[in-house]
Amino acid sequence: MKKKEDILEQVGRKTGYKVPEGYFENFTARMTEQLPERELPKPEIVTPWQKFRPYIYMAAMFAGIWLMVQVFVAPVVEAEEAITAANEHEEDLEEYMLYSMDEYTVFEAFYAETE
Repeated sequence: MKKKEDILEQVGRKTGYKVPEGYFENFTARMTEQLPERELPKPEIVTPWQKFRPYIYMAAMFAGIWLMVQVFVAPVVEAEEAITAANEHEEDLEEYMLYSMDEYTVFEAFYAETE
């Protein structure tokens, strides 16, 4: 006997399940008859607050970020600017210190550092 090479031919294409004649032709009509009637919910009335609420929240978020930057970053920038300005005028400060102090104060400062 000759062996069949195609597996589907060996097993056969019939699964044993059959669809009745014209089943899908009137399927939607039968389905809608079987479904219960239901009322559609009334649409909600959208208030102006509900429309603008996301934009107001977003504006509040950006205002909060701006305030946080002002609180945490601005003092650091101001301190850096003050240090830069002090470094630029360091020679003036030394000169002021030399001319404003008398000999007694200088000797007293040196004596305090050596102890």
